[in-house]
Amino acid sequence: MHRKRRGFSLVEIVIVLAILGILMSVAFQGVSHLSEAARKAKAISSLRTIANAYRQYMEDTGHPIRWKDLDAVTDGTSGYDITLIAAVLAKEGYLNSVGAWAWDFDYRLRKYLRDEGTMPTRICDIQRDGGGKVTSAKVSASFRGKGGFPISVCAMVASDSCTNDDFFKNASEIPIAYSRGLRDGNTAPGTWADSKINFDLGGVFSSRGGFIVFLDGHVEWYSNLGTGDRCALKKYDTNAMTNKIYEALPKGGMLLMESMELSWKGGNQDCGTF
Repeated sequence: MHRKRRGFSLVEIVIVLAILGILMSVAFQGVSHLSEAARKAKAISSLRTIANAYRQYMEDTGHPIRWKDLDAVTDGTSGYDITLIAAVLAKEGYLNSVGAWAWDFDYRLRKYLRDEGTMPTRICDIQRDGGGKVTSAKVSASFRGKGGFPISVCAMVASDSCTNDDFFKNASEIPIAYSRGLRDGNTAPGTWADSKINFDLGGVFSSRGGFIVFLDGHVEWYSNLGTGDRCALKKYDTNAMTNKIYEALPKGGMLLMESMELSWKGGNQDCGTF
């Protein structure tokens, strides 16, 4: 005689669903944490690559990247911006990776690729003579993009009079590049902008924080740059603490952003805020 099978009761089903919900929530948090860790690892690697290339350029040429070096690679279609720093390093063979400057997880890059559909394949258009010598090198139009290709990084350019000595004596304290979105004006200086509030200027990691890479190649994560005596950076000229990144640069050093209607600061000059 076969015994009749009893189905699950409503209470048992509810308990099972509740357990599954808890397990799924834990798994989602774990995946989210791993994704954030992977994004941070990508940012650290990219910034360190940029800093190493920049430092090698300085050691080989005897000077930091200067305005006159940007003039040599501009395409004449717009003003100075971060893409020209990338083009200088690409022209000289120090760094040719688009991905070092535009991070694949950057929300602005993802939107750009949805709208435009293509990722630039090169930073600089280089022409050579029969002997392989560079005769012309201009920033690639595709790297500048329509309305500004979204770069994830801001980096430093120096006045034509700056020398390596101005930078190398405090290499571990001189910021050479950082993840986009850091405020250095009078409104919440030392914090990264919320990407949900300000799409164009928002931080790559939104307001959660960002990375700064220093000239010696070490990279630091900051949720913010502090306030008052607890600021994270040192002013170049006085060693007083500051949360304004441009004040950590030697006079004549400036931080360039993207080709947009932005302002930037540098060299003890107040050049506008955002």
